[in-house]
Amino acid sequence: MNIVCIPGWGMKGSIFAPLLAQLAPAKDVSLVEWIDIDTVRCFRKRAEQALCAPSLVIGWSLGSLVALELAGAYPERVKRLVLIGGTSRFMTDDTYEAGWHRRIVERMKKQLYKRPDETIAAFLASLWAKGEEADISAFVHHERINELAIGLDYLLEADARPFLPELDMPLLLIHGVSDTICPPEAARYIAEQARNARFALLPDAGHVPFVTNAAECARIIQTWAGGSDD
Repeated sequence: MNIVCIPGWGMKGSIFAPLLAQLAPAKDVSLVEWIDIDTVRCFRKRAEQALCAPSLVIGWSLGSLVALELAGAYPERVKRLVLIGGTSRFMTDDTYEAGWHRRIVERMKKQLYKRPDETIAAFLASLWAKGEEADISAFVHHERINELAIGLDYLLEADARPFLPELDMPLLLIHGVSDTICPPEAARYIAEQARNARFALLPDAGHVPFVTNAAECARIIQTWAGGSDD
């Protein structure tokens, strides 16, 4: 089966390399890239371009929102769906608390223009659970500040919650128990709303378990998928 990988905010598709190495032999893999992003609508368009055949779609963080949009729009192409550190709504509202307050993201956007290096470094430092260690700075689009800002706009606007009750494809949620970017409650909400979801909560893991514990994430995916490649 084709695999489409959709990365998180400001990240290169190659960040999935540790996971894909564990999932080998993966045949046809498409990595979505957040390059030449002009508007918030470009995120879904980039992913649509990669989804040209029935696929297993893996979305991480911001990419999980895009993946849910794809699953809602193209259920005949999204045959299986894996969300890592996922959420259906990044912002809190009166009826949803498993996200960030709008003012925090708006302040982050302002800081991104004023002090981009410090803002990105602070974000990267917040990705890990206690005891985790990894350097993913090489996977960040450091120089694409405008596109990073548009990514924050997307997080402010995107809401995939309406799609959840209509999803029929098998859905796997992998989440770190110590994830402070997308709290575990965000994944639990998806699991409760979708029809065919499995929720795997990883102890001692933060927001990037597919990097810090790629082998375990691959094992969970392969077990869930039945070890087949149909």
